[in-house]
Amino acid sequence: MADFIKAIPVVPSATLNIPEPGSIGDGSSSTNGTTVTATALKNKARPGDVIQVSVTGSLEPIEIHQILNIETVATQDIYTLLTPVATAAPYDFKIYRSNGGSSLLGNSGYSLLVQLDNADNITFIPVGQTEQVSLTNNTNFSVQEVLSEIKIQRVVSCDASNIIALDTD
Repeated sequence: MADFIKAIPVVPSATLNIPEPGSIGDGSSSTNGTTVTATALKNKARPGDVIQVSVTGSLEPIEIHQILNIETVATQDIYTLLTPVATAAPYDFKIYRSNGGSSLLGNSGYSLLVQLDNADNITFIPVGQTEQVSLTNNTNFSVQEVLSEIKIQRVVSCDASNIIALDTD
């Protein structure tokens, strides 16, 4: 088994790749819709980066959005997102560097760690292809073994929560 040096929680998305591990900033927002307002992060984030949103106080992200624009007003950063946040404000967030955003080219991908129960499904896009692959966990087939061997760039959907992407680079 490879030595993994980085890990990131995965939020399934039909449109965005798993971002690069290691958040570049975090905060709490009191705004809804496509605007996230937080204490200025001193120009750490840039358009194209992604925001993972979680319920206040929770460590598990439940949404992912791409940043379109950043405006700093006084001590506040105002992030305009491509898609609206569905979680009711206030909520917590972390910002990560994009790993190709929605592009399926040039992404090195990750091995996944996820606990699928019997009959659970996961749909993903492996590195180097644009077609989705779906796997169903059953008693005769170890989905986890497959997921640790395939480099994955995007998790489209998954019945389980707490998906972790593992990076060897």
